[in-house]
Amino acid sequence: MSKTNGKKMDKMVLLLIPLAVAINMVAYNVIYPVTMVVIGDSIGTILVGATCGPVAGLLVGLLSNLVNVIKNPVMIVMAPLNMAFGALAGYMAKKGMFKKIWKTLLWTPAFGFIGGWLSGTIIFFAMGGDFWGNIASVVLGIPMYNAGVPKYLAMAIGQLCFDCIDKFVVLLVVFLVIKALPDRFLVKLPYGKYVTDAKVEEVDLD
Repeated sequence: MSKTNGKKMDKMVLLLIPLAVAINMVAYNVIYPVTMVVIGDSIGTILVGATCGPVAGLLVGLLSNLVNVIKNPVMIVMAPLNMAFGALAGYMAKKGMFKKIWKTLLWTPAFGFIGGWLSGTIIFFAMGGDFWGNIASVVLGIPMYNAGVPKYLAMAIGQLCFDCIDKFVVLLVVFLVIKALPDRFLVKLPYGKYVTDAKVEEVDLD
């Protein structure tokens, strides 16, 4: 790739990063209050990770959580998890996992583990070994605990199940967005060649 194309590519990535952060913010504030299950705040992170690579995805995840700290200080400890979404999306893309919908959705448990089990664990211990007062705890965690399941395990399973719902929807949205984007745009991005079957020489790059 020429230096000119490389500079254009870098500029495009730099433009996409703040856009992805904005997508995360809007999705969270619009989707979550309505559904109380689908959070949606990792759509931009995973989208940029898949099309621009893990480093860009990491950056989107970090910036998104730094913005969220204004409303919820606890989000600062969740930053590594959101960053992990971006890194994992980049790895997935390089393996061709965003080319087929079933391959994309197959990774739901992996993202759910990060967003559910690991984040739930952080909050669990931050709250002194108690449940977080969210819908996952109310619907699954607390009933499981009352049925005899150890508290930590009940919490973790509840968070995992509910986050898998969120990540299933998020991955589906990301896949559909990628498929809706023109090939001539995708191939200009660092990881665009991994999410489309189009070749650089087959599309107009001007």
